[in-house]
Amino acid sequence: MLVEAKALILCLEALKITRREKISPSSSLYIAYRKGKYGTSELRMARKILHLYSIYRKTINNILTNIMDTLDLSWEAKKILELLSTSILYGLRFRDIEKLVLDLRRTLGKDWPKELEKHIGLIRFLDKIDRSILFKEHVVENYQEWFVKYVEELLGRVEARRYLGFQDNVNPPIYAVLNKLKKNEEEIIKIAEENNVHLRIDKRLPGIYILEAEDTRRLKKLLDAGLITIQDFSSYYAVRILDPKPQEKILDVCSAPGTKTFLMTLNMKNRGLIVSIDSSWTRIKGQKKRMKFLGVEIAYEIQADARYPLPIQEKFDKVIVDPPCSSTGLIWREPFYRWFIKPRHIRAFAKLQSEILNTSSKYVKDGGLLLYSTCSITIEENEYVVEDFLKMNPEFSLVDIE
Repeated sequence: MLVEAKALILCLEALKITRREKISPSSSLYIAYRKGKYGTSELRMARKILHLYSIYRKTINNILTNIMDTLDLSWEAKKILELLSTSILYGLRFRDIEKLVLDLRRTLGKDWPKELEKHIGLIRFLDKIDRSILFKEHVVENYQEWFVKYVEELLGRVEARRYLGFQDNVNPPIYAVLNKLKKNEEEIIKIAEENNVHLRIDKRLPGIYILEAEDTRRLKKLLDAGLITIQDFSSYYAVRILDPKPQEKILDVCSAPGTKTFLMTLNMKNRGLIVSIDSSWTRIKGQKKRMKFLGVEIAYEIQADARYPLPIQEKFDKVIVDPPCSSTGLIWREPFYRWFIKPRHIRAFAKLQSEILNTSSKYVKDGGLLLYSTCSITIEENEYVVEDFLKMNPEFSLVDIE
């Protein structure tokens, strides 16, 4: 039972860091985890609680405001109530609410908000209500009003609601690639099976596996050995479309942490040249270290701002541009982000993307290929950027993707 209490306290500490540092709860969670004395069980449960809280915090706030006066509560007291309510109402069944509250009191000690005492009965009440009532709440409650309207205008009302609901409920499988720079496919699969790590081929793209692990410690052994890597499925699609081949010269713009550089190296069988560009010195150093660990021998990393002319003279067979974006297609991964993205952010990203795309195009050789990809669904960051680029660069034309 103490695990549940410590997980909630870990969530509270993470939200304090988020409030202070203005970073996401998921990033704050790992900072709080490293600072405190928590186990992996508490971390796993805290991750679930924060994920649910990030999605349903507006609904929870409305529920609490309607049934009680929250004005007399301190920030800490209100967050404890919100975290408890989220956990109880949206998926986490605590074994004994009375014992959980007692553990919270004991663990927090003098930091336990005294004003919470008169509201403990509310927690007991929430534990007994019919959860199905909550799921009748419209999905639009889980997003900012402007974003709901934007997606409805973009996709139509029915498809928009389906998309928003998908972002809330998606639980994607873990996708993995075998690092054939270290061992051949058969050897890696054999080692994985010996460690109860199961790899099932995804028929949509050759070389992509759906990963299932019975023991995360054994999975970590394979990851630490560099035999498999885990990435988003979308990264594989971009590389598949680019179709890099051995001996080609490729420019990877906004490359860190190096996912696409690594995947392209696999396709190229470690033969050719990949120049990887990123504006962050810290991230490019991290990529360089990671590529060395994975056995990549053809990548050359450069720290540079791709809005401006790059410190290279080379022209490339293929250039891939994956610029910073609003990530509105990946809200499921960082659900708290939905409450902070604003239209001005989208406009700023679109301006940045246009500048990066225009600069990158100068390094494509005649007859070469320029690939532009984002993790955003907004038309400003995709269609409009490409349309403006083609107007300014008539020597380029669109290529159909099969």
